Amino acid sequence: MSATSTQTPIAVNQEDTTFYRFDSLTGFWGVPNMERQFSYMQLGGKTITVRHNEDGNRDRSYAPQSKKPTVFCIGGSHTWGGGVEAASRYSDLLAQDTGWQVVNAGHCSLGLDQICLAILERSPRYNPSVIIVEQYPWAIHRILNSYVNGYVKPYFDQNGRGELALHKVPKIVKNPLLRKWVGAYYAYRKELREYRGGINLKKDYDAYADPIFLSWKFNYYTAMYDLAQKIIGVIASACHQRNVRVIFALGAVLQDLNGKSSSALIDYALPKKRFIEALEKCRLPYVDMAETMRAEHTPDSPVVFPDGHINEKGHKIFAQELAREIQRLGWLKKQ
Repeated sequence: MSATSTQTPIAVNQEDTTFYRFDSLTGFWGVPNMERQFSYMQLGGKTITVRHNEDGNRDRSYAPQSKKPTVFCIGGSHTWGGGVEAASRYSDLLAQDTGWQVVNAGHCSLGLDQICLAILERSPRYNPSVIIVEQYPWAIHRILNSYVNGYVKPYFDQNGRGELALHKVPKIVKNPLLRKWVGAYYAYRKELREYRGGINLKKDYDAYADPIFLSWKFNYYTAMYDLAQKIIGVIASACHQRNVRVIFALGAVLQDLNGKSSSALIDYALPKKRFIEALEKCRLPYVDMAETMRAEHTPDSPVVFPDGHINEKGHKIFAQELAREIQRLGWLKKQ
């Protein structure tokens, strides 16, 4: 793989998009054939190596001639591997422990809507036997966003008959200046919608009292969960038609690991509960990592970084639980 490399690590935020570029399908995707060193400010300057293959994924090159069954992993920055070297991610550990060919197509800040489109349009290239969708429960709100980290993204909504409608990425936002203008409008539209719903995420934001965890804000998010269920239904239908198995991997939110809520009306498991309801209605299997992560999480040996991204220990849990469940379901055997 040809690549460009910088000798001096680039200090970035966890959700940095230095390694991304405009993409007409998902709004943004990884820059192909890139290699750089990144120093994460949230992790005390910890440096990791980021290498992208020819598909723009932080992964080795895909081997279509391989006779091994292929597992396609997709998700957000947990799957991409924020703060960890590539070899320590659950996808790489799965490949190492099982002998399967595992493709990692995770990207920072990727929403369920973008994941759906990538499964529909990009996963067939890899001819997967199994698709793993990693979902950090709190991140479900990304389907309400149409502007993320400086990029305009596609999004779904529902018409008056409750039918799912896709709004593709406008062609004009390939231009960075126009993208900024369109994105500013989308961001304002989202804030106005939240304001009307009594939600202000900019003023005195407290991650432990995020509105998505508040029972009295439940009605505001009802439409979001309904939308998520329909998107999950599209994923389920597409995979069924292709005879591809799909399983969701649900992590534990940082708030749930770090302490109890200050009120009985604040439920850190609320987004996950609603997400699981949607999965069960669509008859899709899932692995809930929360119980195992809580059991293994201690102040001296945490399973996540301080910002909530799973660390090397957390990735091991993901790999072990996913391998166990996939084999229990009888989908794949160790090679």
